[in-house]
Amino acid sequence: MSTNKLRIGVIGCGTVANIGHLPIYHKSPLTELVAVSDPMESHLKHVQERYNIPKGYKNPEDLLNDPNIDAISICSPHWAHAGQVIRAAENGKHILCEKPIGITLEEVGNMKRAIEKNGVIFQTATQKRFDLGFQFLKEKILEKEIGNIFHTAISWYHSMPDLGLNPSQDIIQEAGLWRMTNEKCGGGDLLDHGPHYFDLFRWWFGDVKSVSAQIRRINQNRLNEDHCTVLLSFRESDIIAVFERSEAFIGSLYGEEIGRIHGTTGTYFFDVPHEYFLKPMTIKKRFRKTKTSKLLEVETTFPKDRWNISYAREVRSFINQVLGRSNEDVGFPEEWIPTIKDGRAGLEIVLASYESQRTQNTIQLPIKDYKHED
Repeated sequence: MSTNKLRIGVIGCGTVANIGHLPIYHKSPLTELVAVSDPMESHLKHVQERYNIPKGYKNPEDLLNDPNIDAISICSPHWAHAGQVIRAAENGKHILCEKPIGITLEEVGNMKRAIEKNGVIFQTATQKRFDLGFQFLKEKILEKEIGNIFHTAISWYHSMPDLGLNPSQDIIQEAGLWRMTNEKCGGGDLLDHGPHYFDLFRWWFGDVKSVSAQIRRINQNRLNEDHCTVLLSFRESDIIAVFERSEAFIGSLYGEEIGRIHGTTGTYFFDVPHEYFLKPMTIKKRFRKTKTSKLLEVETTFPKDRWNISYAREVRSFINQVLGRSNEDVGFPEEWIPTIKDGRAGLEIVLASYESQRTQNTIQLPIKDYKHED
């Protein structure tokens, strides 16, 4: 085994690992994939053969206890994250953990203490920050290119079919439907997808002040929610943010993800391709040179290759952090890399949304811990 490379283990061999983690570790000259873990033997075999990984563990504890691993990616179901993060920290392994990083704020508090006690690096895997288009928007927001921003809105859906009352476990696993059918998840589609944009909103506009939400379960065969609209306000500005998310819409399986940011002198419109596709994001800026001049539009596109898609830039940033390298080769400032604090904040907004639905009130942050109730 090479001694001059970062030795990596990956827990979970599902879609997110195969799209966003394993290919980048495999390609990086700085890392060596040592082991993977997944309860499904077919997943293990496929990944080990594809990436020439010597060790495969059905039990993640075996991977966490492997002394030949320096750092891990946690791509397991939500309910497993806290225990695996704590165990990894206790064993001195650095951690890149998919969101939501936990199910409760208490869990995240326990994770944070273990990370700090053992001096390991933890990075929250909210890859949208690393998208070249979203980074461009962050930079333009700082420059006040469209003046003072006062409104942003996201409409994002996937169309997930109704698979009936008792879909097979293989279908549930392969389609990722455990997110909406397993009571251990702590929530449904909002918990799964909300942290992406809640993280972006905080990154762009600062800490969230209040949350108001309407949450629904349209497909009654699902245990957890599949549709929501969330309204946010911010501590540092009068910006209004609207997040609309659904897996109940009728349409394309891969859906649509569009957004807009309105400022006093212009508007950004953005169209985000599904992450499985290597198509560039498109951003259009509409503005007038003077208050009475004609409306102008400028379009910006961002070419993507597999080394510079958001997942790749996320994983490369993690590798650089662990190795103590500059992140200049990624082109992403180190102070913008998401921490456990960012992961906790995204979870808190989700939990505040559940509380808002339960009470039919606007919820002020910070909140006390709250567990999802159907």
